[in-house]
Amino acid sequence: MKAHIKSFCTEYDYPEEAIQSLLADFDALKKTECYPLFRAYVDLYEADDVSFDHAAALRAMRKISEITGINRYALDLLLYICLARHCRELYDEAGIPVRIYHDSMKDLKWKLMECKKVHGVWGSFVASWFPRFFDLSRFALGRLQFEDDPSVECYEKNGIKLNYGDWVIGIHIPSAGKLNIDDCMDSLRQASEFFADRFPDGVAKFRCHSWLLAGNHKDYLAPETGIRKFAELFDVVKVTPHPEGYDLWRIFGKEYSGSTEGFPAETSLQRAYLKMLADGNAPETGLGFIFMKDGEIIR
Repeated sequence: MKAHIKSFCTEYDYPEEAIQSLLADFDALKKTECYPLFRAYVDLYEADDVSFDHAAALRAMRKISEITGINRYALDLLLYICLARHCRELYDEAGIPVRIYHDSMKDLKWKLMECKKVHGVWGSFVASWFPRFFDLSRFALGRLQFEDDPSVECYEKNGIKLNYGDWVIGIHIPSAGKLNIDDCMDSLRQASEFFADRFPDGVAKFRCHSWLLAGNHKDYLAPETGIRKFAELFDVVKVTPHPEGYDLWRIFGKEYSGSTEGFPAETSLQRAYLKMLADGNAPETGLGFIFMKDGEIIR
């Protein structure tokens, strides 16, 4: 298992410091009485045992952390790195191209880097996000990530309807660098094809709920920015303010507790958000939809 951890981290270009830290945590875990419990969850997943439960596995990681003192964020990431070996086999069995597996597994690195930046730990503080990649219900298709679910909203565009319970493709945007609109369009086209069987009328229906669709970006970000251009792909139907600023860690690498003292102002995005907050405006999330047919967005 250790050899797999090292190989996986190397393949996905983890920082050397991260690799050594995770390997040291794994070595420490193996010396404890809790290792058989860790191994048991890996074995359940590898056996395709229906009793495997992601939430239970993550609760077990928390318990192991309490007993051993090994950081729970490191344990959470180590668990999913270990599960990735069998996940590759599941992709192969399902006939899903290996490039989609690789793009999906890159998300573990993005979360690793976020955890180090926000909490100073090589691990993941959002491991509850991983399960759908590992049960093959969420996929990275190029720059963006997608999952299909029954819709909990109604929406209509040019006489085309999305009703409650209809299939809709949820869009997620990993922290994998700047947003290039050509890359995003390529991802949307890939998703339209990948989920084509959900939409017999040939119209792929997408939903996105994200801080990237905030309405007040128009007041603080330049029109040519990737975030503004990304938002313009959508028909944004609802904007919600969030004075608690729970998404600000994504921008500043620090959790917000009502004050921006000590927050970095190194990027134009950070400076724009500092001005927004100084002006008394709350961060927002937006809800938007895209209908796409024959590879083009229906305007």
